[in-house]
Amino acid sequence: MSSYQSDKATSGPQGSGSNKPSQGWRALAGSTRLKQVTLVVMAVLLLALPRLISSGYWMRVIDIAGLYVMMALGYNLMFGYTGLFNLGFAAYFAIGAYTYAMLASPLHGMHLAFVIVLPVAVALASLASYLLGIPSIRLVGDYLGLVTLAFAEILRILVNNLKFTNASYGIMNIDPIRLPFFALRTVRDYYYLILLLCVAVYFVIKRLEQSRIGRAWMAIRNDEEAATTAGVDTRGMKLLACAIGVAPVGLAGAIFASMQTFVSPESFTSRETWLIIAMAIVGGLGNADGAVLGAILLTLLPEPLRGTPLESARILFYGLLLIIFSLFRPQGLLPRRQGTEKDEAEQKI
Repeated sequence: MSSYQSDKATSGPQGSGSNKPSQGWRALAGSTRLKQVTLVVMAVLLLALPRLISSGYWMRVIDIAGLYVMMALGYNLMFGYTGLFNLGFAAYFAIGAYTYAMLASPLHGMHLAFVIVLPVAVALASLASYLLGIPSIRLVGDYLGLVTLAFAEILRILVNNLKFTNASYGIMNIDPIRLPFFALRTVRDYYYLILLLCVAVYFVIKRLEQSRIGRAWMAIRNDEEAATTAGVDTRGMKLLACAIGVAPVGLAGAIFASMQTFVSPESFTSRETWLIIAMAIVGGLGNADGAVLGAILLTLLPEPLRGTPLESARILFYGLLLIIFSLFRPQGLLPRRQGTEKDEAEQKI
């Protein structure tokens, strides 16, 4: 009797211990299944959104939110992953928009197809950022920010005065994007294109984050001297981040020009840069999901103030939000993973 009880006592913990791996696999499978269900529900809602919203005004706001998602993802790559403080994103937005406008409008008598104009707009924005980075990439922090801010202001002044860009009059009658047998003319038509581009940009940036290049960027952000010691070409990686980080911004500018059918220098002030920065910070620097969330929230939440006596206070809303997050939640709504990130960057480069 006593031996039986002792055997049972010793076998109990072993049996419960043997169930721990199976319980862990069940928990993992359950979380994976939950993520899959969540993704399916989100995909269905996003695809059905134009049918659920009858207001053309709110559809345009959602389209603009999609453009900001692309730009916030680009800024998150530059500052959140690499630590490059860039205040010139409005300039790259303008380069993308004006490239499309000048190559697909009556201004210069050119009406090139969008499959040609879009890559050119993205390439010119990336090239401008890369060339600016060559002399300024050694600067850090506020000094790099001042250089990029000056570049954005110089470009805006040039666009506002050059006859080549039609100066302050802007460019009108810009061609919409034309697909085979179909032209995108309404905000509902553009919604699916913007959604597709947002998914593509998000996927590319997530793949870069998990790649050797992404780990090199994060190593530079954490400790540039240590990254150099580990054999990372910090200058080359920074220039690569400059070129890739603004590519979604140039793309968003081209889509913006085609959707609005009109661009002018007033659309590309430094306010756009500060808004993109606020989106990335509120969402969470170093996290692509946070950039998406921040862009959506900061585009949609202040919109009810438009057309009211508080409309001019929307910019104050962004500033107040930045102050609150800086004081109480500097890591943002969805902070990047902590703990293992620096170790992974140092070990896998």
